Amino acid sequence: MQGLDELRRQMEGCGSCDLCHDRTKVVFGEGATNPLVMVVGEAPGEDEDTQGIPFVGKAGEKLNSILEYVGVTREEIYITNSVLCRPPNNRNPRAEELEACKWRLDLQIQLLKPKLVILLGKIATQSMQEQPVKGALSQFFPENLKEQKDGWLRYSVGGHEAKVLITYHPSYHLRSPERAYRTTLPHWTRVKKWVESERQAI
Repeated sequence: MQGLDELRRQMEGCGSCDLCHDRTKVVFGEGATNPLVMVVGEAPGEDEDTQGIPFVGKAGEKLNSILEYVGVTREEIYITNSVLCRPPNNRNPRAEELEACKWRLDLQIQLLKPKLVILLGKIATQSMQEQPVKGALSQFFPENLKEQKDGWLRYSVGGHEAKVLITYHPSYHLRSPERAYRTTLPHWTRVKKWVESERQAI
């Protein structure tokens, strides 16, 4: 996709925030150019910074197993992060760093036109709503969206609207596997059923 390739080249030399000073590689994103699903994480870690590929560490291994349950491969979806450069010592990205990278995330969504955007964790959620997440992340989980009759959030940018699902980052599964499994299984089951429905509709 020409527009996406042009954006990738532009971001390779990005100096919009201080994260550019310590990065090894810009971790732009990878996957299909016409994905049903786009996954947005928080920030690259050490392994991602070295390889230039998102989700290749232990959290990436967990994400791969989740995607296998859903019934999709990394090649069928698109994976990126809220910021493209690794924060020092793996700290959380700051508000100004998220803001500096938000236009790029929006443009990726416009170019790729995913039908579903999955936000992994509080930082990704903060990036999309452009303000700090107040309270527990669980307030945005499908089972708690009382005002949304179908249980989906939505995000519109550049004339494209996508469904949005918010769930825990795969790293949470590594810290609290039993609790993470119980909490997120309904979320990923929801995605699995949605993907199956979309495939049948094609």
